[in-house]
Amino acid sequence: MIDLSDGLAIDLDRVAVASGVGVALTAVPVAEGATAEQALGGGEDYELAFSAPDPDAAVAAFKAAGLRLPVRVGSCTGDREERRLDGGRLEATGWEHDW
Repeated sequence: MIDLSDGLAIDLDRVAVASGVGVALTAVPVAEGATAEQALGGGEDYELAFSAPDPDAAVAAFKAAGLRLPVRVGSCTGDREERRLDGGRLEATGWEHDW
């Protein structure tokens, strides 16, 4: 799980690298008035992204707890180099810290 304060694309890339998996996005939520590029690379979203081995069980747990249901945006893959969005390349755009 990771907060998306640096941008969806770059934060998912960070999780994938740390976890040794690939990422295949099938949907990107875009807020009214925003662009798809802003949804992928914009920061300060204060949302969380997580992966779960059983997405249906995760949804059921959220529902049982009375929480806002998660939005499925894609899945992890076995190809640790894969970064895909609807068949195209998903670039790791977002905020880069100067550590």
